[in-house]
Amino acid sequence: MKIFVIHYKKLIDRKVHILEQFKKYNITDYEFIEIDRDELYNQDISMFQTNFSNSQIAISLSHFYAYKQIRDKYKHGLIFEDDIILSDDFINIFKKYISQLPINYDMLFLGDGCNLHIEKDKLIHNKYIYEKGLYSTNWGGDGSTRCTDSYLVSKNCATKICEYINNLSYKIDLPVDWWLNLAARDNNLKVYWSEPTIVTQGTQNGLYTSSH
Repeated sequence: MKIFVIHYKKLIDRKVHILEQFKKYNITDYEFIEIDRDELYNQDISMFQTNFSNSQIAISLSHFYAYKQIRDKYKHGLIFEDDIILSDDFINIFKKYISQLPINYDMLFLGDGCNLHIEKDKLIHNKYIYEKGLYSTNWGGDGSTRCTDSYLVSKNCATKICEYINNLSYKIDLPVDWWLNLAARDNNLKVYWSEPTIVTQGTQNGLYTSSH
């Protein structure tokens, strides 16, 4: 499975750490996406509000690039941001999780971003994949995403999102995880969360400081 890593190339320690994790799990099919916030002059940023931050634009464009690659080349693709920490036995658990994933899924979120989880009273023994509603809930979140540090995207989903981006009727002024909630609602995407989660953010657990 193709893995895309959203990476700010000045953060060398993050790349080193990810490569160590990939080596540990014998992950070889990956691509680092390094759209630089300091070099946006060669990018089309017309879809964003003029006062939107360069760091958020670069992150969004990196995710959009991954969607295009998945649309054009792959059945699905796994997108990581560069502060991810994989759980022990990540590969085997991930394989078990996707075996429960419906064939018509659009996205599967693997991480514990913002400490968002399926409610405990909804959890079922030996069930690891749960469909997530597209709207905000009283226990947190603004819809289908729980940050964009680690998620699986199907070809069909990538195609729909790319088409949506190409026909936007508004300017983007939200970080990509919040914007993706809007895109999911507008496209009625089928989104799932995994429980237990198998990825955490280094900027969330204190390993890294935020870069934006």
